[in-house]
Amino acid sequence: MPRNFSCYRTLGLAVLVTLLQACSDPKSSSTSGPDGGPVPTSRMTIAMKVESGDSGIAVVRATLNDGSALGDSYRLDGGDFFRACINGVCRNMADNDSLDSPDYIARFDYQSGVYYVVSFNRQQAQNAPDSRATLPQAFTIVTPANHQQVTDGETVLVSWTPTGAPARASLSYTVDCTLLSGSVVSSGTLGTDANADGRESVRINPIVDSARSGAASPITRCSIDVTVSHELQGRIDPAFRNGTALGIVSRVVNLDYIPR
Repeated sequence: MPRNFSCYRTLGLAVLVTLLQACSDPKSSSTSGPDGGPVPTSRMTIAMKVESGDSGIAVVRATLNDGSALGDSYRLDGGDFFRACINGVCRNMADNDSLDSPDYIARFDYQSGVYYVVSFNRQQAQNAPDSRATLPQAFTIVTPANHQQVTDGETVLVSWTPTGAPARASLSYTVDCTLLSGSVVSSGTLGTDANADGRESVRINPIVDSARSGAASPITRCSIDVTVSHELQGRIDPAFRNGTALGIVSRVVNLDYIPR
C-alpha cells in the first residue's frame, strides 16, 4: 500500500485538507524545476531559525518550500547544500532525517549580538549566501520558583530579567496531566509582554481546562511547563522568493498542579 494512502486513510476528513503537505513527499531541489532542472531560488521560500535554551547551545535550522500553504517542501540534492557560520566558524547543515519536510540543522555555542549566517549554495542555480539572525541576550526567570505548587483559581506572576527589550517576549505552555485512566497533554499560547516590563500574570485554570477538555476521567495532578521566549527578527537573502529569519532564546519554569 502506498505510504501516502496509508497516511491519508488514518486522518479524519476535517484534518485531511490541512495535512496534505505533511503526507506528501518532498520535492528535489535540483530536478523539480522547469523542464526537470533545478527549482529557481527565486521560487523558494526559506524558514530560518536560530534557537537557544538553557543548554548554552544554539541550534540553527533551515527549511525550504514553495511558499504555499499546502505546497511543496524541498530536499536538497544535486550539489545543493546549506552552510551556517558564526564569527568565522562554519559548518555544513545536516538533514535531520525528517520524512516529510526536510529540516537542515547545525549546532554552535550560544552567542548573543552576533550574526548566525545561513548560505544556500547551488551547483546549477542562483546562490543565496546571506540569510542571517542574531540571538537575544540570555535571561533568567525570577518567579515563580521551579516546581512551585499551584491549584485551581490561582494566578502566578511569571517574571524574568533582563526584560529582553527590544526582543519580542511571548509566553506559552505545555501541560501534562495524570488521570485515573491515563494521561493527557495539551499546549497553547499565553500572550506577549506587550509593555516589555519583564512580567506577565498567568492564570492556572485555563491551562488545566485545556487538558481537562480531553480528559476521560478526573485529573489527579498536572505538570505545567511555562516557556518564556525572546525573539528577534533577522533578514533573508533577497535571492529567495520570501521567508523568515528568527533568533529565539527561551527559558522554562515548571509548576506542579494539584486539584483542590
